[in-house]
Amino acid sequence: MSKTLVDRAGRFLEARTSRRGFLRRAAIVGSALAAAPAAYILKPGSAYSAVVRTPGNCPSGSRCADGGYTQFCCTLTGVNTCPPGSMIAGWWRAEGSGYCGGGSRYYMDCNTASCGTCGCGGSGTCSPECAGTSCRCANNNCSNWKVGCTRFRYGQCNQGVECLGPIECRVVTCVPPWEWDSSCTHTDAVDQNTRTHDATCLHAYDTGGNPVVLARPGVVTGASWTLRNSLTGGNAETSFSYGIPGDRPLMGDFSGSGIETPAVVRGTRHAVDGDETLTWYIRQVPESGLPDLVVKYGRIGDIPVVGDWNGNGVQTIGVVRGNRWLLRNANAPGAADIEFTFGQVGDTPIAGDWNGDGMDSPGMVRGTRWLLRNTATGGSAEIDITFDGGGTPVTGDWTGSGRDLPGWYDDGTWSLRNFWTSGGSSTSFSFGDPSGTPVVWGRVP
Repeated sequence: MSKTLVDRAGRFLEARTSRRGFLRRAAIVGSALAAAPAAYILKPGSAYSAVVRTPGNCPSGSRCADGGYTQFCCTLTGVNTCPPGSMIAGWWRAEGSGYCGGGSRYYMDCNTASCGTCGCGGSGTCSPECAGTSCRCANNNCSNWKVGCTRFRYGQCNQGVECLGPIECRVVTCVPPWEWDSSCTHTDAVDQNTRTHDATCLHAYDTGGNPVVLARPGVVTGASWTLRNSLTGGNAETSFSYGIPGDRPLMGDFSGSGIETPAVVRGTRHAVDGDETLTWYIRQVPESGLPDLVVKYGRIGDIPVVGDWNGNGVQTIGVVRGNRWLLRNANAPGAADIEFTFGQVGDTPIAGDWNGDGMDSPGMVRGTRWLLRNTATGGSAEIDITFDGGGTPVTGDWTGSGRDLPGWYDDGTWSLRNFWTSGGSSTSFSFGDPSGTPVVWGRVP
């Protein structure tokens, strides 16, 4: 199907549908595989029924029967990211919502990632039956929008995947989609009708207005990740493989979704295929799979760090080169947005929100001495304590106070302190492979 035909169909349907722009100008993505189904384009009289199903158990006027709108993913899973088994198929933006500080608010559709043995023809989507997805009201509640009912993809993301199932749910963020998933293009789509759509689970904050993400332990051995859901010893509740041995593992909330997810940095010790630039491979869900973001930043010998340097709720990449901090405010390549010196060469760099102001700042560990700044700037340490113990330094909000606190990981034992004062551990437990690398993760409770 030619782009010209798709463009004409998009204009024709825009003039004849009253679905408030839901499928407006689908052809703008410029990809036949990502266009609306052939039945929709060739038979505009039955466009809506070809694309959207409506569960039959909800009365007219209920949210579940409201047009082609799909429920937010966080209503289903508690976090604002695509659920396992789905992937981003496209996006649009809305302006003037008031939720993104006056900037653009982006909406991303998460489509079922597999169509089984079914094909899609030229439509790019298969039926819910092929995908094993049921059309229903979210959480079986007529007060929620539908899920699994809309067979459509705007198509700016994952264009290399020819066949996806219906839309499972919707992610909303102030982060541009191409900084959320590297497969997403900049091809624009706009629908102002969704700008006021919102959900309580998109705004999980404490009384100080800061995101609440409780810290939890994880250990990475080679490419094997094991995560606990509480600050206690025991077996891993989540296990998956990601990266390759030799990668540097980290975790962070790279999209402001309320969950910290895995990343690996390759090339910290040796050039990869002659390339001395570090490569960051970032996932948006804590499970195996292909990276959602691939970013080049830093060089051999740099120590990777992650933090929310500007207080926008998104953790972004950075490196420490000796005692020189080079930080980015976006998960994208480019020059450092923030640059300063702090600490001494040979210190172990750490990052966290030490004072609960919603912004991460630098720290250095020198033996048992912890030296911290409360802003991402150079200068002398504003917090200087001695924390008895040793091993690999770890930091996290162990208490739910909104402040990141110190800890050690040594030979499989976690020793955590609940105060920024000198002393020993407040609690300790055993978890993880003694030869593994500790990571700290978390999610909105």
